[in-house]
This record gives sequence, structure tokens and C-alpha cells, in this order.
Amino acid sequence: MAQAEAGAAGIDPSDLYAAAISWWSASITPAVSISSWLEAPMTVWTSFVRSDGCAGEPIDHLLGRLLDGLGPLAIRRDVTDERQFGAAAHATRRADNAGAGTPVFLLTGSPFTSGRSGSAISTAMERQIRMAWDGQHTLPTRGVGRYRATRRPVPPHVGAAWDVFIRDWRSFLSTDAATYSRVLHFVRRAAPVAPRVDSASGDWRDALAAAYAWAFNTRPVLTYTTRATLQWDMVRAAEAEWDTVLPEPHADFFVRVGDHVSRIAGTLAATERTAIHSVHIQAAWTLVRRAVLDTARLIAMDRSTVDRLIRAMDDGLGGIPGPEEDAPLLLPNALEAGHWGPTGRRGTYGDRPQADSSAVRKLKEWYQDRCQICGTVLVLPPPRHRSSEAAHIRAREDGGPDVVENLLCLCPNCHTRFDAGALVLTDGLMILDTVTGKLGEKITLHRWHFIDPRYVRHHRHRWTASGPAPLASAPKPAEH
Repeated sequence: MAQAEAGAAGIDPSDLYAAAISWWSASITPAVSISSWLEAPMTVWTSFVRSDGCAGEPIDHLLGRLLDGLGPLAIRRDVTDERQFGAAAHATRRADNAGAGTPVFLLTGSPFTSGRSGSAISTAMERQIRMAWDGQHTLPTRGVGRYRATRRPVPPHVGAAWDVFIRDWRSFLSTDAATYSRVLHFVRRAAPVAPRVDSASGDWRDALAAAYAWAFNTRPVLTYTTRATLQWDMVRAAEAEWDTVLPEPHADFFVRVGDHVSRIAGTLAATERTAIHSVHIQAAWTLVRRAVLDTARLIAMDRSTVDRLIRAMDDGLGGIPGPEEDAPLLLPNALEAGHWGPTGRRGTYGDRPQADSSAVRKLKEWYQDRCQICGTVLVLPPPRHRSSEAAHIRAREDGGPDVVENLLCLCPNCHTRFDAGALVLTDGLMILDTVTGKLGEKITLHRWHFIDPRYVRHHRHRWTASGPAPLASAPKPAEH
């Protein structure tokens, strides 16, 4: 994607690649986590530093055009104080509960406010973004009471891909080291003179769409292969060494190198729908390596020490022997959080979900109460105007969760027929009438509605003689 799209916009492909990692990690962080730090979001925060005369459009503008539609992500540009930050969190939470988005927003533009004495980050906002990076939110909780039953993180996750001028970026040096160490800092590069590459544009779009669907269907906790674990341990050991070798305050920029590597590696692994392999650790280190060198340049560090440390890391990561070995592909994130399994409510098969379910509201908003099977919109007199029902694919008393991956938006007739087994779905989401044996068309599907095939097979198996087909195996990790 970076090679195909960057040149025409006057952006270096490596800059676009790094920014896309930030964008994509934010998009999937509501669904994906890493076994080494379960509580933390997987977001990769970046800042791109340009000189005053640097040309080229802001990177987030290009990413917005390229990645819009591959996953709902709220963009908040130039958020510079805690009031704007809290408003962005509240709007994102409200959109999530209304079914118009996901619980995450991305900060772009600049976090700095310019004044007579120079540029600065609001002290209150600085604390908020530090805690958001760790997943320990302290944002204002305006409106939380209305949404207490949603089981969504409150407040939303936060990503960052800032694009700032160097005169503003220097203000990082006057902030708490805990703030700038959570960000990977890159110097904007001049765009190379190269022809646009179009051959792979369809491939990367399809791959990202499939990865997004997989993430929200499975909600994985990513594990490491044995070799990847050894490599990551080496990165963490080097991180501790750097803290003692590099002078203050320069060492503070690099105290979270290991966390940056693991988050980037997890983002790459999730995109390929695999556990974290050594190839993901090495690819992540390549990106972090560039950020280390760029940061050393920005703060005018002694390069001899930095170069020595980087050479030692390059040699160490490449010298770990042994086979890759396989790791468990994933653990269900929702299972770890206790959200899957029986709800404890008694009722008939296909019992209706609670009216205040966030997933139900999201589903009905997507389809505007139109039945996914027959296309009917049930029109009622005011104040309701129209009505639809959320049908569990795997019934609640059978362990079916209240998540959009297990729900269909149906009219009352189709809901009754579906719950009674008169209608079932194929793996391809075609409608099968079990009374007549007639195979109909595919159900209507919103672009953000990803249905878990395990629930479809469970429902079909309950009402038909054919058992559920095995899940397809995940692809192997690609070379980076």
C-alpha cells in the first residue's frame, strides 16, 4: 500500500508505512490484545516531524482517503487541551453506543498549542494521553451512567499519528519523559521520485478487509512463538541496558522500546491472522530502529553510542538459533474477559436480548430496522415509527453472547422462523428454507457487520442433520 500510494502524494513510502501502522493498530485495538500485556491497548503512537519548509500533504489526510471504509475510526485533528480531548472521547463513546462507530478515536494533526513563550502540550491533557496509552483511562465520564450495561471500555481507546513542525516538536523536551517515551518519533523524509505502483492495490484492500473481519469475529489475544519470545526478551534486556548507558534525559526516549516492538509485531500478526512470529518481531524492530535513529538526530545525541547499541541489537536478533515452532493461534479475547457463555437468564430458545444492549442498538442503526433476510421494514405509528428485532444466531441459553457477530437484524416473522429452525444459514450466509429445502439468496450484510461462522454452524447443526464444518486454518505469516 505504501509503495503504491505514497509517491503520488509527495510522501516517502516508509513514512506512510509507519503512519499506517498507527492507523491500523488503532482500528483493531478494540478487538485484539497481546498476551504479554493484556490490559494495554495495542495502539502504536507516532509523531512525524517536518522542517518548516517541508512540502507534501499531511499523512493523515492521505490515510483517510486510502483506509476509510476498511473499518470505522473516528479522526480528531489538532486536539490540544483536555476539554477537546474529553469531548472527542464522549462523541466517540456516544457513536459507539448508537451503532455508528467503534470505541476508539485517532489523534492527528498536532497536540501543541502555540503561545508567546512557544509551543506546549496542556499539562492536563498530557496526563490523559499517558494513561490512555497504558489503557488506564482517567477521562471525564460524562454520560457513562446511560451506557453502564454496554460492557464497552469507558472511555474509548485512543491512537495517535501526529504530524508536527520541528519548532513545535521540540516542546516534547519540556514535557514529562513519560509522555514522549510513549511515542515513536520520525523525521519526515523527502518523497522519492518514483512512478506510482497500481498492481497490488486490490490485494492490500482485500487483505486488510479480511483482517478486520477476522479480528472482530475472533477477538484474539495474540501469543508468541518460542523464537519470537526469545527475541522480544532480548529487546527488553537491551531496553534496560540503554537506560544505564545513554545519558539523561536522552535515555528517557527509549525506555519503552520493548513495548513499541511488541505492539507493532502484534499489529502485523493480526493483519496476517497469526500468532506473533519472529518475522513480526524483526519487522517491528526495523521500524523502531528507524525511530531511534531519527530521535537521536532530533535531540542531537552522540551517535557513536546509539550506533553501537543498534548494531548489537541487529546482531542479537539475527543470531537467535532454533526452529520457529508453532504457538496457539489465539485465545478468545471475550472468553478471557468473561463475556462469552450463558447469561444466566431463563427463557425459551432464541430468547430476545435486553433492549438496552449496545450491540442491539448498533445493529439496528446499521440496517435502519430493515430485515436482513426478507428486506422488510416494519412501519409503526409515532413515536416508534419502525421496528425490528435482534435475533441471536447461537441462542443465549446455549452460550451465545450479546455481540454483533452473533446477531441478525430481522423482522418478527423471519425472527420466529429463524429461532424455530425453519430458516438457517450456510457458511456463505445463504438462506436455506429447511421446510421446502429451497436455497435462497445471501442475507443483506452491512460493511461493518462481521458474522462469526462458528455461531452460524452451531445454529445450523441444531436444526439440520449436517454437522458444522471445521474452521479453515489460518494463513502462515508473510515475510516482511
